[in-house]
Amino acid sequence: MSLLSVTPTEGIKITEDDLSAIAEKFGYEFKGDEKVEYTTLLAATCNAMQVVSEMEDYQPEPDFGLTPRENIYFPKKEDNPDNIWAHRFDLSHKSPSSDLLKGKTFCIKDNICVAGVPCLIGTEVMSGWIPKTDATIVTRILEAGGLIKGKAVCENLSTSAASFTAATGAIDNPYAKGYSAGGSSSGTANLVAKGEVDLGIGADQGGSIRIPASLCGIVGFKATAGLIPYTGIVNNEATIDYVGPMTRTCLENAILLEAIAGVDGLDDRQRAGTPFRDQVPKYSSILLETKDSGIRGLQIGVLKEGLSSKIMDPGVENKFRAAVAVLKNLGTIVKEISIPMHEIAPIIFAAASKQDEDLHTRREKLDVPQRSPISKNATFAGEFCWQKFPHVYAKSINLCCKLTEIYDKVLKEYDVLIMPSTITPSDPLPLPTDSIVTKMSKTIGKLENTCPFNATGHPALAILIGFVPAKGDKNIRVPASIQIVGRHFDEITCLKVGFAWENAKSWKEF
Repeated sequence: MSLLSVTPTEGIKITEDDLSAIAEKFGYEFKGDEKVEYTTLLAATCNAMQVVSEMEDYQPEPDFGLTPRENIYFPKKEDNPDNIWAHRFDLSHKSPSSDLLKGKTFCIKDNICVAGVPCLIGTEVMSGWIPKTDATIVTRILEAGGLIKGKAVCENLSTSAASFTAATGAIDNPYAKGYSAGGSSSGTANLVAKGEVDLGIGADQGGSIRIPASLCGIVGFKATAGLIPYTGIVNNEATIDYVGPMTRTCLENAILLEAIAGVDGLDDRQRAGTPFRDQVPKYSSILLETKDSGIRGLQIGVLKEGLSSKIMDPGVENKFRAAVAVLKNLGTIVKEISIPMHEIAPIIFAAASKQDEDLHTRREKLDVPQRSPISKNATFAGEFCWQKFPHVYAKSINLCCKLTEIYDKVLKEYDVLIMPSTITPSDPLPLPTDSIVTKMSKTIGKLENTCPFNATGHPALAILIGFVPAKGDKNIRVPASIQIVGRHFDEITCLKVGFAWENAKSWKEF
């Protein structure tokens, strides 16, 4: 690193002992006058650090006059019996620039920043944090006329595909008391499914939109990497973080996607190909305009490895194959295709995500009772793996590129790939007395088909295809879902398939 000066500012106190402590880590021994000179240079380097350290931080603040945050409160248990609201408030724009979302009520996952509203992220670790800025998507919802009614509970540090890890308590499946709502956008899925709000926003770090959408009976979309800006949202691992719409129908999903997508000039995840705001497709209009022509002639690949797991639930598989038959009857060309690497894609994803340390190195809070075994495991695994396998993170990112190329090659021939969103249905929530391993096992069968597309960036839409027997009790019926995966930035084809299926069948009666 070049220096602006080789002379330390008066008052900067860096000693030779400070430098020696650093050098020892690298096994370096100083020669001659090196220690004196490098100590001087280190002190000079600290000049800039000291100046910036003493400056006031900057975060752009919203216009509280145009977007007042009113009636902010943490709901009491009697007002929040299902533990789904993290905070309640009323937030709208006094002069929105669009009426795309006019009159629609929203909840947003509690890892998304709203200025002036506490952000819990499902944990006691962050209980005192109140953001000063709004996430880009919050601003866009308000500008489109949306009414945000509160923040929905999410799983502890957004790290669980089951719904028992939030510090505020477990969240039930809206169709089956005592069963998982999925995660980590569990509260959003529950609220939208029950109709307490019209639309919701979730975040997806391995399936955290699509899994709870699938298990709770709604539509969830993880769009192409970068299409929706992640600015102002708590980060887990930049290569796998997404945010997106959770709705009751594909048409609503298209409308919300249209409102929040496009470049914001701040999010460095937004890569080449990401449309500017005025270039975002009119997804909802396209769906309505092409409704009559439907999806006739579309090439659909049924991913063999998406159904090949030994733990594939028979009820889910049967419902999936029945849904595929409906797509055939709608005039699509359906063929089974094989991508062997899909079976090990979750391992590659895990290697990338398990070494994330952004949120999970808060060692001083590991012993709080509310800290979930899943986030503790992430802490232990991340810390150990950086020491034991320091090269694997970079290698896993390279393998994600290989995986992307393999899916892309198949998607040149097929318009979309389809598979079950989750290969097992909703699990019973664990008991407080259950072992850590038993609790951790509640996520098995949920990420296998979702997490590969966090690693590759392909758009993946989860839609509903009916009810199946729940795990552990065949008399309880819970939702099942199909995942539609498309080419990068071809969200509209995924939506067309989902929209056509919805218009052909009522999922609750299928």
